[in-house]
Amino acid sequence: MKRFVLFLAAAPALLSGAALAQTAPKGDVARGKTVFASYGCWQCHGYQGQGSNAGPKLAPNPMPYEALDRQMRKPRDRMPAYTHKTTSDQDVADVYAYLLSIPKAKTVAEIPLLAGAP
Repeated sequence: MKRFVLFLAAAPALLSGAALAQTAPKGDVARGKTVFASYGCWQCHGYQGQGSNAGPKLAPNPMPYEALDRQMRKPRDRMPAYTHKTTSDQDVADVYAYLLSIPKAKTVAEIPLLAGAP
C-alpha cells in the first residue's frame, strides 16, 4: 500500500516531465549548430556538448527543452545569461534541436579498429 501511495504522489512529477519533453518548438539542427558555436557554448560544453571541467555535459540526451530554456535565460552558477534581448526563442529551439541530433558515442565493440585489437 505504501508503494502505491508513493507512486500516486510521484505520478504528477513523472507525467509533467513527459509533457515538458513534448513541448519543445521545432528547431533547425544546422542553424542550432551554428548558434551553439557562435554564442561560444562550445567553450564550456565542448563542440559535441560532451561537457568539460567548465560546463556540464549537454548531449546526447539533453535535458528537457524547458529546463534548457530556463538555464539559458536565468542561469545558475557561472554561465552568462542569454536573455530575450540577445537570444531569440528560435535560437534556443535551434540549439536544442542540435543537441538532440548529437548521437551517442560508439562503444569499443562498435569501432572496428578497436574491436579487433588484441
